[in-house]
Amino acid sequence: MKRIILTMFFVCLVAALTACAPRSAESPRTSGHPPLSEQEMLIACQDCHAQATSQVYQQWYQSGHGIATVKCYQCHGTFEGLRPEPSLDACAVCHTRQWEHAGGKICWRCHPAHTFEAGN
Repeated sequence: MKRIILTMFFVCLVAALTACAPRSAESPRTSGHPPLSEQEMLIACQDCHAQATSQVYQQWYQSGHGIATVKCYQCHGTFEGLRPEPSLDACAVCHTRQWEHAGGKICWRCHPAHTFEAGN
């Protein structure tokens, strides 16, 4: 129980720090995401991606992240600071042991993104 509370604390801390961090100079438009209206930005990512990128959505939905309801913004940021490729620091919030094991390697280079099954 103590571990769950500690993990949730760190997730909240990273979310707060991410929200307060200066935005990258790269706009979502240059990151490959089509422009959205202010109203569309309020919709949860998975509400559109379940149809727009159904294969990626299904990979996430059936993964440990999907089952644990890890939201897209927790890894990829919000639309204003969208990161197509998450930072390793974002991963380390929940996956400290794996992050240390990786030794600076990028996880999804060996484990398919969104499923994180044993791969390559």
